[in-house]
Formats: sequence, C-alpha cells, structure tokens
Amino acid sequence: MRYLTLLLGSILMMQVSVAQNINDVNRFLTTELNGSSRFTSMAGAFGALGGDLTALSFNPASSSVFLNSEFGASINYKNKLTEGTYFGTSTNRENDDLSLDHFGAVFVFNNKNTESPWSRVSVGVNLHKIATYDQKSSVNGTNTNGIDQYFEYYADGLDFENLPLYDDETVSEVYKILGDENGFGAQQAFLGYQSYIVNPFVFENGNTEYYSNVDYNQVNHQLSLKSEGWHRKTSFNVSGLYRNIFHIGVNINSHNLKFSSSKDLLETGQSLKSTTYDINFNNTLLTLGNGTSVQIGGILRLKNIRLGATYDSPQWLTMIDETTQSIDAFHFEENSIINEMIDPNITNIYEPYELKIPSKTTLSFAYIFGEKGIISADYSSQNTGNTILSDQYGSNYLNSISSRVNSEFGAVNTLKIGGEFRLKDISLRSGILTRNGVYKNSTTNDIALTLGVGIDFGASNLSLSLMNFEQNKRFELFSEGLTDVYDLSQKLTQISVSYNIKL
Repeated sequence: MRYLTLLLGSILMMQVSVAQNINDVNRFLTTELNGSSRFTSMAGAFGALGGDLTALSFNPASSSVFLNSEFGASINYKNKLTEGTYFGTSTNRENDDLSLDHFGAVFVFNNKNTESPWSRVSVGVNLHKIATYDQKSSVNGTNTNGIDQYFEYYADGLDFENLPLYDDETVSEVYKILGDENGFGAQQAFLGYQSYIVNPFVFENGNTEYYSNVDYNQVNHQLSLKSEGWHRKTSFNVSGLYRNIFHIGVNINSHNLKFSSSKDLLETGQSLKSTTYDINFNNTLLTLGNGTSVQIGGILRLKNIRLGATYDSPQWLTMIDETTQSIDAFHFEENSIINEMIDPNITNIYEPYELKIPSKTTLSFAYIFGEKGIISADYSSQNTGNTILSDQYGSNYLNSISSRVNSEFGAVNTLKIGGEFRLKDISLRSGILTRNGVYKNSTTNDIALTLGVGIDFGASNLSLSLMNFEQNKRFELFSEGLTDVYDLSQKLTQISVSYNIKL
C-alpha cells in the first residue's frame, strides 16, 4: 500500500526536492575582502585605479593600466572569532586558516602603430576567492519554542500510513522511499514520528493531524555549527587603452562554489512530565555550484583624476545539494526510559537547480598626487532582493524562497576608501570598507580596517597587508516551524603576503 500511494504522488513531490533555504541564500550572497596584499591593504578601492591583478576582477579595464606584463600570487592567514547570540546569550568560538588565496597574470601589448587609437591592449587572468565559508560557531540560549514545532509543521497534512514501519521494513528503506517519492517534508515527519516527538491524533490510515509528545514551558538550545568551503571566481580578461585617455575592458568569469556544513541542535530542559525529552537533531549539507557572469568596465583619465565605472551581470549558478540527517531522543514507555536513535544513513541527492545572484553597479573615483601617492573610493550597490532560485520543474518551494528574499532582502551598499603614500621604493597603505546587511531592517554594518606596506624591487615587488574585518549576519534555526533567529558576528584578522614579478 505504501509503495502505491507514494508512486501516485511522485510527480508532484519531485518538484519540491530541494535542500536550500533563506539561510543559504544569505550565506551565498556573502563577499569578503580577498586578493592581492596591495588590493586588500587599500580596502579594495581600485575601481578607478587598476594596475593590480585582483583589481581586474572588479573592474575589467584595470589590466590595460599595467605598463608591463606581470604575474603574482598571495598567501593569506586568517583568524576568525565568531560570536553567536541567541535570545541574549552569547558564545564564542575561534578557528584559523592558511591558504593560497589569489593568483593572477596579465600580458601587456603596446601598440607601436602611432596612427592607431588603441595604444595598449592587455589580456589577463585572475583567480581569487569571493568568500570563504570556513567557520566554527556555537549558539546557546533559552527559548519558549521547541523543535517539536518543526516536526509538527511537516507532519500536519501527511497521511499517517506513511510514517510507521511495516513488516520487514527498515528506517533506511522507508526514509529513502519517502525522500525519493514524497520529498524532504515527508522525511522530516517520519523522523519526528519515529523519535516519539509527534504522534497522530488517531493511529489510523487517513489521519493527517498530529500533536507533540514534548511538554515544556521553555527549553534550552545548544546549536553547534561547522562549515567549510569557498566561492572562487576566475576572471578571463581583455582590456584596451583608447587614445591614451580611456581604458575599457571585459571579463568572462567562471564561478566555482563548494559549501559543506554540519548543524547539531541539542534541546534539553523539558518538563518532568514530558513523554519525550533531550532531543539531538543533526543535519549535514553539501552544496556544489558552477556558473558564469560577465563584467564590463571603464576608467577615464583626466589629468590627476581617475573616474571608473563597472557593471557586474547577474551570476548564473547551477547548484546541486546533498544532505544527511539523524536524530535521537529519550522517551518514557511502560515505566522504562528508552533512547530512540534514528539514523537512516542515507544521503539525499537533490535535483539541480539555478541560483541567480543579482547584478551590481560600481562607481569609482581616484586622485593621483604625482609620485607621492593616491587616494581612491568605490561605491557599489546590489539589490539582493532580486535573488532568484528556480529549477526545471517550476518548484513552488523555490518560488516561495525567492518571494521571501524579495520581501525581506534589500539593497546592499558598499563604500571602500583607500590610500597609498610613497617613499621612493616603499609604499604605505591604508583603507576602510563599510557595508550594510542584506535584510531591509538591518541595523548593523560590516566594517573592515586595513593597513599595508609594499616594497618595489624594480623587476618585482613584495606586499604585506593586515586587515580587521567584522561581519554580522542573521540566520533562522530552521526554515519552517522553528524559525527563531540567531546572530553570528565574525571578527576576522587577516594577514596577506603577495609577491609579483614583472616580465
């Protein structure tokens, strides 16, 4: 009977077999200040300057500012201190990372034909990480809402005949069948029922209403989070200098994304009369993505003034998700205490879907103080509310996430200001970046303060940068049922070393 019922519902349920939620959209919109040491030490304010390998990934006109061909790489050390806040309670966790964060090369071709308006043409490639997802964090606090609300949400409306184990069936078999044919929601209801968190009002086929076996006035939540991964962007660039006054360039960008996370929620503090208590719910997610985007940019030279403008097309990413789940809880049964451990040991692999990250526009200004130094500023705006998730089936679930993003996310405005003071072969640099959060009602800003020094050896140069970057994000515990929010504030200290060689 189970197999017939599930088969009849399979076409509809395949449309909603997607693991992403609004938390993941928030995360994938994250950008960091990564790249060459010169770039990061001036807070990335290079939109009107160019002449830096990382800068060509932000304004494609940057590569034709180079006078010579050049290649270089950067190593970053990062220390992250993450503070999780949940109903007024804060918890700190720390982790470190060392990685090759950037590599680039540009090849400059000076035109000896004096009659041509194009005095210089360049081609280049730059690879750097838009974002790194390596993070360990903890969230502890007391809530009047429990995880039972999550399982009740998914159980209500589902026929009870899907939830028991019949003769010769195993947890793994039923969990897999429900996932293949009914989707994610039925799997959650199954886990809730098998762990004695929810029960049907009537133990009969046809029942679609459920109640909680967990009794509490308030519960204690301990949420442990661990994530790894990156969003890497490779820019293939061509640029030219027109009549020695206007640089124009185009990038074709390849995006590669990998994100893995583990989320473990322990709920304790239920009342003594609660049938089920001490619930531990674990979820893991692996997301792989690939896609493309296009950029076009220009830099106008007016004596000591430089004006820049860049348009970033939307990023079109094709994503694939894999998830695993397990849950265990204690419950009373006939005067005995039983620890129910439900581990299907099944990896759910979901249908590919599309993530469209919105376009961005950047305006830039710089002033050149002869040989003494420079000051520059970039201002960019991106309407994150235009983020869209979709798939080939026309998923109602993805449409609902896109609708929430549209109503809750707004324009992210970023201001970067940087400066460089030159003492012969030594350059001293500094910068500041400020950016508001993605939520329309966000009251906190991301802020980066940067310092750096560079040494020019003639045929090569060495740069060092130091950055303190504070990012603030708000997340929901779960996308449905238990949607209370927690905040993660990340204080990043980053040291970067770059070495470039001129050809």
